[in-house]
Amino acid sequence: MDLIEKKKKRNTKQKAIVFQVVQSSHDHPTAETIYERAKKELQTISLGTVYRILKELVAEGKIKEIIVNKQSRFDPNTDFHHHFICKKCGKIEDVKVPLCRYTCKKLEEKNYIIEEIEYKFYGLCDKCCAQNLGKN
Repeated sequence: MDLIEKKKKRNTKQKAIVFQVVQSSHDHPTAETIYERAKKELQTISLGTVYRILKELVAEGKIKEIIVNKQSRFDPNTDFHHHFICKKCGKIEDVKVPLCRYTCKKLEEKNYIIEEIEYKFYGLCDKCCAQNLGKN
C-alpha cells in the first residue's frame, strides 16, 4: 500500500468518525465539541481535520451548518426545519413547523427560486423558564 492509499484510508476513517459523531449528536455541537468527541474514538485526529471534514460533509449535503451567535453549529437533520435557541443556556432545538408557505408562494409567483429558508427563534427554553419562575 503506497502513501497516497494510506492517506485516503486514514481520511476515510476520520470522515466516518466525524460523521458518526454528528449523527449521534442532538445538541447541535460546535466543531470543537465534535473534535473532543471524535478524539475519544481516534486520538490522532486534529482539530484542523475535523474542520475540513465538517466543511466537506456540509458541501455534500450530509449535515447542515447553522450559525448561532456568530458560531458554526452542526445539525445531523438535513430535512427542512427551523431552530429554537435559548438565550440563557444556549440550548438549540429543532422546530418542525411548516412556516412561511404564503411568503414562499408569493416569491415563487414572481419567478424567484427559493433554495433555502432558515428561521431561528430566540427565547427561553422550558428549563430556563422554570428557573426564572422559581426566582419570583
